[in-house]
Amino acid sequence: MQGLFFEDLQVGQSAEMTRIVTAADIEAFAAVSGDNNPVHLDEAYAQTTTFQGRIAHGMLSAA
Repeated sequence: MQGLFFEDLQVGQSAEMTRIVTAADIEAFAAVSGDNNPVHLDEAYAQTTTFQGRIAHGMLSAA
């Protein structure tokens, strides 16, 4: 990923980055954040929720 210096930024520019979040990413984030909610870590439990499967932590996505 190439970055720009602050003075090179212009109004209207945009950038995009894509990443596939893996089970290992979710488990590592749970370990460092202490957020062990089963919707992130337990597939059987997560299947019973609105999401119908495990989801990544919101703050993992934000980071």
